[in-house]
Parts: sequence; structure tokens; C-alpha cells
Amino acid sequence: MLLKPLILICLLCIAYQDMRYRAVYWLVFPVLSVLLFYEKQLYIGVTDTLIDTVYGSMFVGFQLFLLWALFFIKYERPVNILQNHLGLGDVLFLLSITFYFSPVNFVLFYISSLIITLLYACTELYIFKRKKLKIPLAGLQAIYFLLLLVLSVFYRDLKCYSDFWVWKLAHHLCI
Repeated sequence: MLLKPLILICLLCIAYQDMRYRAVYWLVFPVLSVLLFYEKQLYIGVTDTLIDTVYGSMFVGFQLFLLWALFFIKYERPVNILQNHLGLGDVLFLLSITFYFSPVNFVLFYISSLIITLLYACTELYIFKRKKLKIPLAGLQAIYFLLLLVLSVFYRDLKCYSDFWVWKLAHHLCI
């Protein structure tokens, strides 16, 4: 099937463009969204895919609100976080992948990808001694997502579109 390779190509495009130019051509995000939606609905159906997408989008919206509130408190005035603190491509990428991840998997991906990004930033600052750092968040998250998709081919229980593997792992760890 051609769907997975097209998804991987989109993720590679995002990663390359963000790492190289710190900007991603906007058309990649709707294409990725459609491909991810179509892929997921094949497994769990349209209704459940849409419900999961709404949960993921609400989570992203809540995170953006918290970030805005943090900068509002810090600067004591409203701040456009997309202007200097977060790229529009980062937000569009997060919204795109809500079409594929189940709610629990989305939160796990989001938190673990931010940890990976933090490690990247620390490496750039302290090992490579970069003075000015622009973090390619969407690019790093795209690489991470790509690796998860490839890993899911070899480890069949790892299904990012279903929370079942998380509950199964939690059950095994508790026994």
C-alpha cells in the first residue's frame, strides 16, 4: 500500500525543511493530515478517528493557552507566542498528528518529544556551544514520529492510533 510511504515522505519533508531552513512549506501539513486521517480511519473508523482528533486538538489548544498565559504573566501584557516563541509550523504539525494518535498516545508522544527536544537543545547549547539557538521542534517531532511508525512495523503491538498497547503494557507492569 502506498499510504505509509507517503506519510513517511511527508514526515521527511517536514524534518528536512525545519532542520535546514527553520520553516516548512505549509502545504505539507494538510497533506499529512489527510494521509494520517485516512490511515487511522482504516483501522478504527471515521467516528472514532474524529473523536480522537477532537481530543488531541483540545489538548493542543489547552497547551497553547497555557503557553500564552505563561508569557502574559512574564511580560505583563498579551504576547503573540507565534511571533517569537513558537513557530506556526510547530502548531500545524501538532494539529496534523492529532489525526493519527489516540488521546493517550498523543500525550505520551507530546511529552516524550519535548524531552527529546530538550536533550537536543542542551546538546546544542552545552556540547556544541551554540550561542543563539532556534529549535526545529516540528522537525524533531517529525523524525520521532517517523521512527515510531517504522518501529510499529516490526513491533505489531505498538499502534499509535490505539491506546490498547499502553493499557496492555500497564497491565503487565502491574502484575
